[in-house]
Amino acid sequence: MELSKTLKYGEKLGLDELEIFVHITDVIDVEGELGEISKTNKAKETDIFVRGIADKRVGFGFTNDMRFLNDTVKKVYSSARANKKDKNWQDLPEVRKYHDIEEYDPEIEKMSVEEVIDTCQEIIDLTPEGITPAFCDARREIGEKYCINTNGIEISERGTWTAAYSYLVGKTDAGVTPGCLGIEIMRRKNLNLEKIVSSAADDVKLSKNLKKAESGLKDVIIHPYALEDLLCYTLLTSILGENVVRGKSFLKGKIGSHIFSEKLTMTDDPLYKNGVSTMKFDFEGVPAKKTFLIQDGVLKNFLWNDYWAKIGGERSTGNAYRNILKGTVETKPTNIVIEEGSDNIFDIREGYYVKGFQGAHSSNPESGEFSVVCNPGFKVENGEITGGCVFMISGNIYDLLKNIEDIGREKITGTNIISPLIRFKVHTAAK
Repeated sequence: MELSKTLKYGEKLGLDELEIFVHITDVIDVEGELGEISKTNKAKETDIFVRGIADKRVGFGFTNDMRFLNDTVKKVYSSARANKKDKNWQDLPEVRKYHDIEEYDPEIEKMSVEEVIDTCQEIIDLTPEGITPAFCDARREIGEKYCINTNGIEISERGTWTAAYSYLVGKTDAGVTPGCLGIEIMRRKNLNLEKIVSSAADDVKLSKNLKKAESGLKDVIIHPYALEDLLCYTLLTSILGENVVRGKSFLKGKIGSHIFSEKLTMTDDPLYKNGVSTMKFDFEGVPAKKTFLIQDGVLKNFLWNDYWAKIGGERSTGNAYRNILKGTVETKPTNIVIEEGSDNIFDIREGYYVKGFQGAHSSNPESGEFSVVCNPGFKVENGEITGGCVFMISGNIYDLLKNIEDIGREKITGTNIISPLIRFKVHTAAK
């Protein structure tokens, strides 16, 4: 992609620095509802982000059309000249060494609309009798990224994704079971549709056998899909360097402190194979790298983009992200990986198993306080999942992550988190 001419154009206008980031997505997405294909979407979108600096005045611009790129740069120059000086501005990122990694599968790129429709239909057809396929989805996506700036960065990569989910419900004497989800996201074309459907169907069958939940201090096993929801609205906002600098993080000043259970080791790993956010570089051209956030319960690092790292006296961890609505550069985790343990976490006399939370979005990101409904939730008795139940847990994410009893042996890949099942000791409230 020829972007160097645009850099020269920006310099001629009077910009001291200029950065162009291009993100192209090519998506086929097929949805099903109540046992029938309901929607098919095929779209290719181009998002072009421009950042220009003139005398420490920063301007941002955005366009969807490469033909208007020079016009966008011109507007960025005008915007920069009209803005106040940013006293914290230093410079754009410079060239650094990149890892040789690419999560690209040509077989995914070859997938046609018809093949994705067939995949969605197969999910419907695999649903057992007596269970309703409320929603399902099949998707293939190709992504391309380009970044170039006046400090010498010129880098590109492409990747592929394929994903499918099945959301099932079943009838009960009292109405219907909670919705139960089976999902898989892969960077290679090897989705296991039978596993996706059967995992959701098994949960529906268990949910039909309603068990009574009890209040008190209990063993609660949390599935990564549920944990992801909770962490995204609590802990993961506090590990962002920009929130630390702004004084909006509970973890400010706590690097090196033993805050969490010694069983917990957590990394941000954009180089993780088959991760949804696996990438060679971030959204401002900085090389991706693995960052230890928590090691044996000790807080080790925060996540930084280039701008906030320089303000905080740090170096970018390669976690810049473009906010398409604001057009600005922010900080975002990539693949959050929790290391596995070695224990059979279901080896308990009595407790609960949670695969979904309701209300996680209402958590307090600064304090870490939360209150959530565990749904779908299940009763565990003598090491076996015996039926469904609904209950609540509330508290503080930092207290929760201190009280880890055991961590499972096998990682499960979610959208943002790759983690085993984790068993906590936590207070429950029956509903």
